[in-house]
Amino acid sequence: MPTVKDVARRAGVSMITVSRVVNGSDKVGEKTRQKVEEAIRELNYVPNMVASSLRSSQSDLLALVLPDITNTFWTSIARGVEDEAWSRGYGVFICNTDNDLAKEEAYIESLLRRRVGGVLCVPTPDPASQQQFQRLRSHGISFVVIHRPLEGIEADVVRTDGEGAAHALTTELVRLGRKRIAYVGMPLSDKVSADRLEGYNRALHDAGIPANPELVMCGGLDKETGAYNLVHDSLWWSERPDAYLLGNARIAVGGVHALLDAGLRLQEDVGVAAFHDISALDHYASRLIRAVQPSREMGRQATQRLFEIAAGGGHEYHDVVLSSQIILPTGIPAPRIVN
Repeated sequence: MPTVKDVARRAGVSMITVSRVVNGSDKVGEKTRQKVEEAIRELNYVPNMVASSLRSSQSDLLALVLPDITNTFWTSIARGVEDEAWSRGYGVFICNTDNDLAKEEAYIESLLRRRVGGVLCVPTPDPASQQQFQRLRSHGISFVVIHRPLEGIEADVVRTDGEGAAHALTTELVRLGRKRIAYVGMPLSDKVSADRLEGYNRALHDAGIPANPELVMCGGLDKETGAYNLVHDSLWWSERPDAYLLGNARIAVGGVHALLDAGLRLQEDVGVAAFHDISALDHYASRLIRAVQPSREMGRQATQRLFEIAAGGGHEYHDVVLSSQIILPTGIPAPRIVN
C-alpha cells in the first residue's frame, strides 16, 4: 500500500506538504496542491490512520450511493436500506451521483477517507465505474451493488429480473393483439436497459413476430421531455407503432403524456406497458400494463447482505434476483407475479 513518502516522491514535495494537503490546510499553494492530489489519485493513496479505521470496521455509518434522490424509485430503495441499517444500530450517509462518473469518483474518494462500515451502491452506467469499486475493495471496504450490476468485476448484487419483467409486459401487449410494438429505453450501455430490451425481443420471438430495429428507440431519455418527443415523433410515421413498451418510469411519464396529448386512449387506441417505479406515474397507473419492482425490499436485502459479508459470510458472491409484479388495467385478468 502506498505511503506518504511515496506520494511526496511522486509529487516532488515534502511529506509535511502531503500531510497539509490531506488535512485541508490553507498553507499550500494551488499548483502544489494539484500536484499532490494528482499523485494521490495515481497511487491510490489513503491516509494510514483512516485506512486502518476502515479496515477495523468500527464505524456505525453506512454509505448509500444513488443516481438521483429526487426519483422515488431510489428513495424507496433508500428507505429499505435505512430501515435495515437502523434496526442494527447503523446510520446511512447518502451520496447522489446524478449518474455522473466524476461525482461518483469524488464520493468514493470521500468514503475512503471516512469511517464508513460499508457501501451500498447503484453504479453509473459508465464501464469505468468498476475502477472506483475496485478501489473500495483494495482498501478492505465491503460493498453490495443494487439494481445495476457492475461490468467486469465480481460483486454481490441485489436486483430485479428486468428481462423477465419486460418479457411479461411485451407478452401482455401481444396477447391483446398488438403486432407493431415499440421499445423506448435508455442507452444499451446501461445493463438494465439492455436486459429489458432482451426481454422485449425474446417475447416477440416467442410470439413469432419479426424483430424490427426501427421500433427500438434508445437514447438519453432519463428526462421526461426526451421520451415525450420521441414518442410524439413516432406517431407521425407512415406505419406508426400500435403499442409501446416504455423502458423505465421516467420514460413512461413522458411517453404517456405524448400519447394523451395526441388524443389517444391508453389500451383502446394504443397499447401501453411500462415499469412503474415513481409516484409521478401513479395518476395513469390504472390504465397501464405495468411492472412494479420491489424497490424497498431491494434496499433491505442489499443491506442484509452487507452485514452478512461483514460478519464473515464467506466470499462466494451472491446475485439476488427479485420478482416484479405484473399488474393489468381494469378489465384485463388479475395481477400475477413474474418469477
